[in-house]
Amino acid sequence: MISTDLFPYENHPYRLEFGEGKNATICWFECEEHLQKHLTRYKIDTKVAKIDYRDEKPIKPSKKHKRSVEQTPKPKSNGGSGTVRKRKSSVDSTRNTTGPTKRKK
Repeated sequence: MISTDLFPYENHPYRLEFGEGKNATICWFECEEHLQKHLTRYKIDTKVAKIDYRDEKPIKPSKKHKRSVEQTPKPKSNGGSGTVRKRKSSVDSTRNTTGPTKRKK
């Protein structure tokens, strides 16, 4: 096992260390997908970065598939607290405001 000093967080078994000297950065990740997302987002070269696993080998996580929209249709709202009501504004008035209202003789 690797030292607990390297992995102070029980739920974060992935550790990434990159940079040199005062610019060294250490990150811990909950799963391998988050580690890969971070490497991709910040364009970190895996040849330069040091990746450690608490269990000394990478774990293959099970993939979670997104559910199809057709499989799980959303229930219709019955006007509960989540619905938004539109207010009528004075701009939407049906009156004709551009013409004169009264004529004097």
